[in-house]
Amino acid sequence: MPRVCILTDSSAQFTSTNFPGHDLVYVIPFEKQDPPRQEQAPLPRSASAPGLGVPTAHEYLKFYTELGRQYDSILTLVLSSMLGSGVRHALAASQQYSSHAAIRVVDTQSVAIGLGLLVEQAARALSQGVSLDDTVHMIRAALPRLYMLICVPELTYLSRAGHLDPAQALAGEVLGMLPVFAVEEGRLSPIQKVRTMRHLFETFEEFMAEFETPARIALLRGTGQESIRTRPLRQFVQEAFPYTRYSEHAMSATVEGLFGAKSIALVIQDSPQERPG
Repeated sequence: MPRVCILTDSSAQFTSTNFPGHDLVYVIPFEKQDPPRQEQAPLPRSASAPGLGVPTAHEYLKFYTELGRQYDSILTLVLSSMLGSGVRHALAASQQYSSHAAIRVVDTQSVAIGLGLLVEQAARALSQGVSLDDTVHMIRAALPRLYMLICVPELTYLSRAGHLDPAQALAGEVLGMLPVFAVEEGRLSPIQKVRTMRHLFETFEEFMAEFETPARIALLRGTGQESIRTRPLRQFVQEAFPYTRYSEHAMSATVEGLFGAKSIALVIQDSPQERPG
């Protein structure tokens, strides 16, 4: 049987460390970068935090070369192409790679727990003997069933990444609003601005109420939000979806580097729709 492994990046967060097939998963890290110097108007304190460098094509090629000595195929599942250049770099490296291993790159259109859930699903399938082609088909079919809302109070993180105009980011932070984005087809789409954490959780609850029987719900919060009370949200999930697996996670350093330590995200994996007949 051909040996297949998974290459992901450190923007993926997993719901557990011991999921089936975890030994087939390899992680290419982001690198910390110093923030650009601001010669003119000062930016909020969050702008002084270091940024993150997406792994380069050269770094992907190094991983492909090393993994190709052990595996026949490498499935690459990384950060959404709309949130970073990892997919483009991974594809460029696959074209430069000249050894025997087959390389498949899939744009996951996701990040953090969403990306982690896709990696876990792929690893589980491969560890059970599912073929690479069938695993890729399964992952592509799972993409439309992943939903994510993320609140990003420190908008300068999005500005540095090129997702938001610097002037808009500065104005948003000065106003002290809590902007909420949906990850739609891999890109950040603004949907609402709220004033308090209570209003944010109400927005999360309204969003969850649109689902009938979600398979998974996960809350992800940065280190700047460790003191917030999540019990009301947890109770809402238990009452509305008693059979849905719910979990809460601290945001990883890489995800905080992308969205800031004050960010909070809600991830929902919907159940597969039953096929008629």
